[in-house]
Amino acid sequence: MTVPEAVAYVAEEGADGGDHTGVPLKFQTDLALWSLITFVAFLFVMKKMAWSPLIEGLDQRESGIRAAIAEAEEGQRKAQALLADYEDKLRGAEQTVADMIAEAKRDAERTSQDIVAKAQSEVESLRDRAKEDIGRAKDVALAEVFSTVNSQVALATEHVLGRALNDGDQERLIQEALAEISG
Repeated sequence: MTVPEAVAYVAEEGADGGDHTGVPLKFQTDLALWSLITFVAFLFVMKKMAWSPLIEGLDQRESGIRAAIAEAEEGQRKAQALLADYEDKLRGAEQTVADMIAEAKRDAERTSQDIVAKAQSEVESLRDRAKEDIGRAKDVALAEVFSTVNSQVALATEHVLGRALNDGDQERLIQEALAEISG
């Protein structure tokens, strides 16, 4: 029996109006054989036309996903390496800044010490000049005082003695007067 005959037979069986609810279907070898051949042909056609391209597409998709995952992992590894590199550079920059700040502080301290030392040196220099000026002024004042005292003593002596003193007498009298004043 061919497939169309089997279909017609099944249709006739159902068309007779009989109640087949309690009777199981009878196994028909020729129908089973044609069903098996049709199923195998269907599987063959599906394998050639649908499954092979479907499996090939799935394999391509799987390899694409694997490549994307590998690329993402490589990108993540590179990003972590860059992050570590930038962190190292940041730590280096922070250390450089800290070194520069420390050096600037040292330079500022040195400069301040130099300024203080220079100011102290200038103060010492001004003090020494002032002492020298005072010493010179003292010497000039003493010389004027001695000169005035000398001339006054000479005049007073001339007045008391009534005669003019010579230079040797004047000098001796001045020395005696100064010795009395100093002593």
